[in-house]
Amino acid sequence: MQAITEYALRNDAGIQRDIRKICLALVWIKGDSAPERREEVIAALRMRPDVVSAERAQGKANVVMLRFDRSCTSASDIVLELRRAGVAAVLVGC
Repeated sequence: MQAITEYALRNDAGIQRDIRKICLALVWIKGDSAPERREEVIAALRMRPDVVSAERAQGKANVVMLRFDRSCTSASDIVLELRRAGVAAVLVGC
């Protein structure tokens, strides 16, 4: 059996991250936001250098699964920034 020595992962913004420092958070986008608006929020999250991935949770239209680099930010900081941008977001799991 070979030991895994490569822990690098490149996010949508093209930034390489150490997968050992990746955390998963669930963020609820409150209200009856239009699907286009939710997709805009997800696209914006994907372009953040500290976010590894962002996608709609399967079967949950208003829940975003967010993977981020915990050495750069926290889930609560990301949610706070979403709120400052006018998105009614709530951290529901981390």
